[in-house]
Amino acid sequence: MIAEYICKGLLIGLIFGVPAGAIGALTIGRTLEKGFAAGFLTGMGSSAADLIYSCVGVFGITVVSDVLSAGQSIIQATCGILILLLGFGILCQKKTAAVQKESKGSLAFCFLSAFTTALVNPMTVLSFMAAFAAFGIRGGLDAGQGTALITGIFIGTLCWWLALSGITAHLRNRVTGKIYRWLNWILGCLMIGFGIITAVQGLRNGL
Repeated sequence: MIAEYICKGLLIGLIFGVPAGAIGALTIGRTLEKGFAAGFLTGMGSSAADLIYSCVGVFGITVVSDVLSAGQSIIQATCGILILLLGFGILCQKKTAAVQKESKGSLAFCFLSAFTTALVNPMTVLSFMAAFAAFGIRGGLDAGQGTALITGIFIGTLCWWLALSGITAHLRNRVTGKIYRWLNWILGCLMIGFGIITAVQGLRNGL
C-alpha cells in the first residue's frame, strides 16, 4: 500500500512537475549563466515549495488554505511582481556564456528566490488538488500513506529539475555568445510576460 502511494506521488511529480513556465525559464537561464549547481538549486527551490503545497493538499491544513483563499489576489499580484523582477534580472545579465565561479551566497539566492516565487503562487496548490482528483486520491489518508505520497511527489519533481539542468549544462559549452544573447533575451521576455500576466490577473481578481 505504501509503495502504491509512492508510485502515485512519483507520477504526479513527473507529470505536474514539468519544468514549464517561469521557474523552468529561470532554471535554464541560470544553468547557462552559472552552471549546473545554480540551475538545479533553482529547480530544487520550486520542489521545496511544491512539498509544502502537497502537504496542504494531502493533509488538508485548513489554516494555510484559508490564508491562501483570503489573500489570493494579493499573493498572485506579488508573485507576478517577483517574476517580473527576475525577468529583468535575466535581461540585465552579462552577455557572456563563460563559466562563473559560484559562491555559497549566490547558490543560496538561486534556491531562495525560486522557493519564494513558487510559494507565493496560489495556483500551485490548485494544480495539486487537480492531480489528486485525476489519480483518484481522496481524503482520509493516514500518516504513512500521506507521507509516502508527498515523498514520491518531491522525488518526481526533483527528477525533472535534475534532467532539465543536466541537459542544459551538457549543452552549455556548445552555446556561442550570439546564441546565449538570444536565449537570454527570449528567457527574460518570457519571465516578464509571465510576471505581467500573473500580476494583472491578481489585480483583476482583487477588484
